[in-house]
Amino acid sequence: MRKVNIITERLRKKILELLYKDEMYNSILIELIQSSNSELGDLYISENEKEITAILHVKNDGNSDLTNFAYTSKLGLNDIGCKIKEIKYNKILLAGKLKDVQALFEILEFKNTISPDIFYRLNIKKYQDINMKFNCKIRLATSNEEDIDKVKSFTTLFLEAKTEEEIESISNNEKILEKINNGIYLLDFKNNSVGMSRFIGRTNNFLEITSVYIQDPYRHKGFGRELVAQMIEIAIKEDKIPMLATSHDNISAMKLYEKMGFEKQEEYAYEFLIQ
Repeated sequence: MRKVNIITERLRKKILELLYKDEMYNSILIELIQSSNSELGDLYISENEKEITAILHVKNDGNSDLTNFAYTSKLGLNDIGCKIKEIKYNKILLAGKLKDVQALFEILEFKNTISPDIFYRLNIKKYQDINMKFNCKIRLATSNEEDIDKVKSFTTLFLEAKTEEEIESISNNEKILEKINNGIYLLDFKNNSVGMSRFIGRTNNFLEITSVYIQDPYRHKGFGRELVAQMIEIAIKEDKIPMLATSHDNISAMKLYEKMGFEKQEEYAYEFLIQ
């Protein structure tokens, strides 16, 4: 695989042609490629005369090197595995369909047991039949001191950071302001922010809801349901189909999402490769 340093418009088109073949599962990388983000991260491709056959993307998210990939054949998947072996990393978070991550683990000779996530896509008709009522307001976080402190606290708790080093790496002012500038939504109840969420993976048709967090005293009281519903409303107004993922073990979240009209898609996986 060769590293891409400059993405020409012709190359961008070829990359997107591959990624849009599986739009829903490639949404994070599609958004990065379409946005012409100067901080793209490391992008590697394999190609022949006609098309791109494999893509590997690695970017540090503050906690780890998030890794997305796409391929058209077993040969392309093998190229991805070989390139991962070459990369000097400390903590890679491999993201992809469960079957693809399992196949990469075999190539990489990792014996770890994979804990699957469930990927969900909203059936908008089912959701609209629920007729949700809202008691809270949702708003974009701003760069004022109060919002920065809230986002710092919520992010630390959501990512379960324990050590001072972990907390600093994900919640320093630079990282938090970057998140806020990219769009963090706060759920306000009686003038107090009780939860947060954000979108990732904005494509032509889809928008993924992620980082859904409700402050401990407000859990199991309907705030999580309302936060997700408010995010759904925003996505629908943008003419996007909402999607999200949750752990296979998170039974309460799965029940909530399915009651709200989300339908199971393929199993997904987020697995750490620690050197």
